Amino acid sequence: MSPTGHEHSAAPALLALVDAPLRGDDDERLLSRLARTVTGLSGVEAAGCNLLDTDGRPALTAATHDSADQLERAQSEFLEGPCLDSARTNKALVNVSMTHPHSRCRWPRYSQRVLQAGFTAVTALPIRHEVGVTGSLSLYHQREALCEEDVAWGRLLASAAAISLAHRNTLLRAQTRERQLQAALDSRVLIEQAKGLLAERFDCTVDDAFDLLRHHARTHQLKLLNLARQVIDDRATGGPFARKRD
Repeated sequence: MSPTGHEHSAAPALLALVDAPLRGDDDERLLSRLARTVTGLSGVEAAGCNLLDTDGRPALTAATHDSADQLERAQSEFLEGPCLDSARTNKALVNVSMTHPHSRCRWPRYSQRVLQAGFTAVTALPIRHEVGVTGSLSLYHQREALCEEDVAWGRLLASAAAISLAHRNTLLRAQTRERQLQAALDSRVLIEQAKGLLAERFDCTVDDAFDLLRHHARTHQLKLLNLARQVIDDRATGGPFARKRD
């Protein structure tokens, strides 16, 4: 089913969530944006989000109100709640009554906190992408307050956030790899320069110059790159490799 009633208001929010990495939003800011957006759905009184670590524990949370923030923290403290179950199983739990005996038995401490906060139901939607981003979106409301259309839009917004989180992680990995490659290239350039200087100074091949560098670095417990920098910086005096006198 394709939701239609909120199409004009929620569609820009979908695009904003997907494009978040391009604006430099970090995970916490993105989750906060998601939580604020879903409170625009009719019936949603408050919202929260969480991302789980590799052990299945909440590692990052965000919420729209103090009450929702306290409930997200309660899930983390108690390690119970429909939102954690949704994240771990990748299944939506819709209009879950906190007054139902099943909820009180399954999540005794969490359900009590929800009722104390003034909500009677929770809808938990997974935030998951195929590359492994795992979390959940918590919608706090009254029993039967959410229609199918609102739930459908909530699913779409959670999916958009999952895509954005996955893209951001991919972007961060690419940036890290780029920095590593650039550092390796810069190191290689410095070593090549030092080899050229020593080859000219001692009238030897660049391979012999490299052997000289490597031997000196090992003997004096120096990093090859640091030794290369020293050779280049002290090219006038020769540094550790003074020019032979006739």
